[in-house]
Amino acid sequence: MAGGSYCATKRLEKKLKQLEIQSKIAAEASKDSPDYALIERLSGELVDLDPERVRFSVDAGHIQRLGFELVAKQDTALSELIKNSYDADATHVSLTFTGRGEEGGTLVITDDGVGMTLDVIRTAWMRIATESKVGTRHSEKFNRTYAGRKGIGRFAVQRLGKNLVLETSVAGADEGIRVTFDWDNEFTPGRSLGTVFNSIETFSKEVEAHGTTLKILDLRDAWKDAAIQRVWKAVLLLQPPFPISLVSDVGSAPKLDPGFRVTIDGNALSDVPEMSIEKTFLSNALATISGTIDEKGVARVNVVSKTLGLNEDLVLENRFLLTGELSFTTKYFLYDNEYLVGINQRAAGQMGRQFGGVRIYRNGFRVLPYGEPNDDWLKLDYDTARRSVLVVASNRNLFGHVELSETRNILFEETASREGLMENDAFAELQEFVHGAVVWAAQNIASVRGRKTSAHQPGFESILRKPSAIIADLKEKLKSKPEDDDQGQEDDEDTVLEELEELAEEVKKYEETVEEKNRASMEYEQMLRLLASLGLSVSVFGHEIIGAQDAMKARLQLLKRAIAKLENSQVGESIEANFGELEASSARIFDVGGYVSGLVSSTESRELDSLSVKGGVERFKGQFKDYLQKQNVLVSGNVDPIGLRTLPMHKSELDSVLLNFLTNSIKSLHLSKVDERKIAINAKREGRFAVLSFEDNGLGIPTDRWDRVFDAFYTTTFSADEDVLSGPGTGLGLKIVSDIAINYGGYARVVDASEGFSCKIEFAVPAG
Repeated sequence: MAGGSYCATKRLEKKLKQLEIQSKIAAEASKDSPDYALIERLSGELVDLDPERVRFSVDAGHIQRLGFELVAKQDTALSELIKNSYDADATHVSLTFTGRGEEGGTLVITDDGVGMTLDVIRTAWMRIATESKVGTRHSEKFNRTYAGRKGIGRFAVQRLGKNLVLETSVAGADEGIRVTFDWDNEFTPGRSLGTVFNSIETFSKEVEAHGTTLKILDLRDAWKDAAIQRVWKAVLLLQPPFPISLVSDVGSAPKLDPGFRVTIDGNALSDVPEMSIEKTFLSNALATISGTIDEKGVARVNVVSKTLGLNEDLVLENRFLLTGELSFTTKYFLYDNEYLVGINQRAAGQMGRQFGGVRIYRNGFRVLPYGEPNDDWLKLDYDTARRSVLVVASNRNLFGHVELSETRNILFEETASREGLMENDAFAELQEFVHGAVVWAAQNIASVRGRKTSAHQPGFESILRKPSAIIADLKEKLKSKPEDDDQGQEDDEDTVLEELEELAEEVKKYEETVEEKNRASMEYEQMLRLLASLGLSVSVFGHEIIGAQDAMKARLQLLKRAIAKLENSQVGESIEANFGELEASSARIFDVGGYVSGLVSSTESRELDSLSVKGGVERFKGQFKDYLQKQNVLVSGNVDPIGLRTLPMHKSELDSVLLNFLTNSIKSLHLSKVDERKIAINAKREGRFAVLSFEDNGLGIPTDRWDRVFDAFYTTTFSADEDVLSGPGTGLGLKIVSDIAINYGGYARVVDASEGFSCKIEFAVPAG
């Protein structure tokens, strides 16, 4: 009974409370000037008495978190506010600081956009996470694709200052609207957001006037000169440095857009000489790299350099099916005096360090942090540091952008903080495309300039600057600073530190290259000693084989006659079978011995002759005809033209090339266990070169080892092999082939194999 009485009492108390609140709401609502804040609070209390339903509520302190957590950086906050002006079809935005040297200053942001009505303020500007822009996607006046979609920009003002006065007006009205916000005193934790009201005032204006002004009071941070420079940089890079193609995504011709200009304290970008990228930086680009992905996922890349006379195109084999149709453009820079006009090397290097990188723009506006000095979203700095990419292709050497549109690139979405894209599969495809395009273009540029393009490029002699020359250049750079330069001691120290860091990098590269060359030289000397020792042994071996050949053949003939006279047929058959194997083995030894003897005898002559490629190939095939038949290897090939000849060279060198190719192929065929063994020896003329190719259908060579196989002592065949010709690998064969080619101004390389084959190596020397 006691429990039932308690519940009845509580129900009665709740009913009386409900009647009391209803009475207060009715009384307040009946007044000529009701207190709407009181009605809101009482209504909330009344709703909370509902015994059957509950609702979410929002803490007023959430506004503080939105400002500080979602827009953590000042540059991002300011960019979001400028984006709001852009979305409002403004043509000019001015930023005016007062007392910016210390905390507590004022920032006034004024634009000439369309402005807002009271209804828009209530339903859009004052509504958290509104989707008012999602339905239309484009501004009404200039048909601009909206840049600020998620409703975060308005809270950037809370990040910047403690108080805000919002003044806005639309054309056709004779009054504007003023709303004040006290972020720290009104939007406090523990208070319901619905109970926070901001006062509204009206002010007189010209009927045709329109726009919005944000007066951000009591700034949370001091704005030093260096901070203003960072703001200029954010404004400078807010829109792409190169024109974006005009595309109508709504099926109608875009309206004429007069453009969008930003000024800070009355100064525009044109008033800040050090920020004139077009005049001081872009015009000194060595090349332009551009790429596109079409609607079918086909990717194309182009690199153009008037200075180098370069214009190359590439169509990528991979299809990029997730990115959607897009394009990118970047300028490519080398900070060498020979490529710079109107700007010294030091200033150009500083510009590259400050602004270099490939940025991402979505709907025409910058998406941070891509392209920032410490951002390496394309892994270019990472690959350069690891020397997996030897050509000059770091972020500081690039200045460009990628264009994304929410209508054509639907899989790219910004994170809630507006400081990055979601790193999904589409983003990974974008990284792969732009990275590959930049590296390919940089390799083309390096090739034209006669620079090394890969870690194991055969026969390349790297051109290095000595540390003494680097230090001399550094001295000249520091001396070139004008006497009336008033940047200050701090900037001078930063510049010296940057130059010393660059110097340290150059010296490190020099030391690493010298050490690498010393190691290679020692290995090469070791190889030469080994070859000299092997040469003596081979010479003795060849003479001994030739000397023993006739005697051994005679003994074998006598043994064969003796076996035929055996009376026991069973024993005779067994001995005769063993004799056949002995005779076959000795024939193989004589084949190799005869080849070695001929090789040694021809080496004794130092005269060089123009060689018939077909004659050399046919002679080689004839020499090893029996051997190849016993190995069940089918040999094919063709020489075109038939009269193809090499430049004057030693016959033994061509024989050595063919022999090394053959031994490698035999090893690969043995290890692959392939049923039908095939070798193709072809030769043709390509430009000024006679190109001999050797193919087989063995194991093949992984693409990441294509360059390394020509290094001394590098081998992939360590397994024992009883075959007297192939045997275990020593890592010298292809090194010898490469050295012979390079010595005559040619090359040796691994290329894509023909159909039916797994490995193809080319040997090229100038044609005779």
